[in-house]
Amino acid sequence: MKLYEIINATPALNKLGNSNMKMTEAYRLQKLLAALQVEIDFYNKHHMELIEANGQIKDDGTFTIDKENQSDFGKSMTELAQTDVEPAFTQMQIAISENIEISANDIGALLPFVEFTEEE
Repeated sequence: MKLYEIINATPALNKLGNSNMKMTEAYRLQKLLAALQVEIDFYNKHHMELIEANGQIKDDGTFTIDKENQSDFGKSMTELAQTDVEPAFTQMQIAISENIEISANDIGALLPFVEFTEEE
């Protein structure tokens, strides 16, 4: 699995985490989030290192990349996003009948981590 798959799914996973769901599904989601947090922390650490090496962080938390470093920064960020990772998680199941509002884009981002099932 590529690191960018986890990073891209993070907002949708957080949206799920803030939704009410059955206790068993909430428990499985919390285990999934905990397993992925290691990879998210790895990404955040290296992202900040790349920013510091190629630009400046402003007092408000935003950053700028020096013009002469933009190409190298972009390449390094692509390499970071393409990093192979092997998080220890089990894909969880969520019934599509659950009363959770998410977008089609969220569903696409969640597919590596969540199997959406139809209750019969």
